[in-house]
Amino acid sequence: MPTALLNGITVSYDDTGAGEPVVLVNGTGVGRTVWRARQTPALVAAGYRVIALDNRGLPPNTQPPGGITLDTMAGDVAALIDHLRLAPCRIVGYSLGASVVAELLLTRPGLVRQAVMMAGRARPDPFGTAYNRAARDLIDGGATVPASHRAVFSALSYLSPHTLRDPRAAQDWLDVFTYAQAATGPGIRAQYDAVGPTDRLPRYAAIDVPLLCVGFADDVMIPPAATREIADTVPGARYTEIERCGHYGHLERPAEVNAVLLDFFAGKSGGAARGTS
Repeated sequence: MPTALLNGITVSYDDTGAGEPVVLVNGTGVGRTVWRARQTPALVAAGYRVIALDNRGLPPNTQPPGGITLDTMAGDVAALIDHLRLAPCRIVGYSLGASVVAELLLTRPGLVRQAVMMAGRARPDPFGTAYNRAARDLIDGGATVPASHRAVFSALSYLSPHTLRDPRAAQDWLDVFTYAQAATGPGIRAQYDAVGPTDRLPRYAAIDVPLLCVGFADDVMIPPAATREIADTVPGARYTEIERCGHYGHLERPAEVNAVLLDFFAGKSGGAARGTS
């Protein structure tokens, strides 16, 4: 596992394959390893070098200098790109990572050749705000949630009803959620705070990097309309929607998501992608 001392913290990252670089940026409470099973192999097989990093907030950077904000996380991504001499590179951000990518596009656009924002949101909505508040309250309260409860709540929050109606897929995901370590601690709490109540959509109109926005049709955490409005705001941006998947769409429908990424990187045009059962 390579690491680099950047911005006063030790940044852990994966660096796999060879060719033109693609940087992957995670969502809240999720480490770089989440990309290994679904996205990294497909990108590497297509001839790309894949770099995936842990955002600040994850151990050992739970209380880093400078705090845990979209600006500081974007600064870490920029520092890693500079450190590895990747620019101009392609970059993919998911959920919180999409917001981090947007900040990078606004502050260091010269580092990026093409960008993808998956399940991105530019402004708060009632359910998203309530979910983040509930997550922070749970951490603050120090309660121990039974694994069975965590598994069911996660499945309802992150997966499509189509997945939950498939007995084998539903059981596989429930097993994953049951045995996965709960994301908690001060760093994770700060990640939930990072997006905040700010409406960033007007700022996104200044983004001047080729951008693809990918929404997931059954996403209750970040509805696809929230991702679509980013594409409608950023000049020249494209929007693609993947069907039959929820907030974990890149893990539920990896073949469709990977195809969309590779087509975009190759400069191919196309409309909404449609998932299959």
